[in-house]
Amino acid sequence: MTIAAEAEGSLLVRAGAALGDACRRAGLDATGATLLRSFANTVYHLPAERAVVRLAEATTPGRYDRLVISVRVTQWLAEQGFPAIRPLPVKQPVAAEGFLATFWRHEEHIGPPPDPAQLGPLLRRLHDLPPVPFELPTHDPFGTVRRAIDASVVLDGDDRAWLLGRCEALAETYYERLEFALPYGLIHGDAHRGNMIRTLGGFVLCDWDGVCAGPREIDLIPTLQGVRFGLTERQRANFVEAYGYDATAWAGYPVLRDMRELQTLTTVLRNAHRDRAAREELRHRLDSLRAGDDRLWHPF
Repeated sequence: MTIAAEAEGSLLVRAGAALGDACRRAGLDATGATLLRSFANTVYHLPAERAVVRLAEATTPGRYDRLVISVRVTQWLAEQGFPAIRPLPVKQPVAAEGFLATFWRHEEHIGPPPDPAQLGPLLRRLHDLPPVPFELPTHDPFGTVRRAIDASVVLDGDDRAWLLGRCEALAETYYERLEFALPYGLIHGDAHRGNMIRTLGGFVLCDWDGVCAGPREIDLIPTLQGVRFGLTERQRANFVEAYGYDATAWAGYPVLRDMRELQTLTTVLRNAHRDRAAREELRHRLDSLRAGDDRLWHPF
């Protein structure tokens, strides 16, 4: 067995124990639980509860507070009638076996994958909501990726120094000097079509771990930067039309695009030591960034 396979197996063993413990504490039936995904989070379906459990490793600084906010915001969004994934009415997050568990209503995806144009109206509706009646964390564009760079066990010294230097240059030379065109307020924080679920009742926006207060342009960049992952110019244009604002025509767009490219490294950095595909993709993206080219990247 390879080191990566051992690491993945160890993670799933720990996650399985955490799942049982967390469900007992929340009063939920874990009978027949099935693994849906194990990457940024370990996600299980609970068929007996028609629910999903998301397990996040508790070692990330500030993770508990972020999960508390994600639950509170989605509860508020439900009150506003906004189509966000709904948290279960249980006390959460639950700490168990080194993980933090959150519990959500299971929504079955039906039909083809969402198109970026279908995300535009959701984001416009989100950004037009009244102010959230409680304090939100402030958008931190570099904190997560910097922590992932520091914690990575696969980066060599040269790549680590280059990435940290790139973060520093973008933060101090460009981002801190930007003048944003859109209002400041509630943002999803990781808005892309992969976080949309097509249901019988319409589209639902999920994965609110990054919800915060920040410039609204932040929510537009993942789709506009999606040419890295094969999005066509027509798809981008349709998204722009559906949202009602073209951030690519704004002078700050190249800065946010370059920042987003760094941010997309976060998950592969965290998983490269236990997942060969993630390790290969990390090398692919790093080589591309350091060469300054526009080769296609592969989504995770």
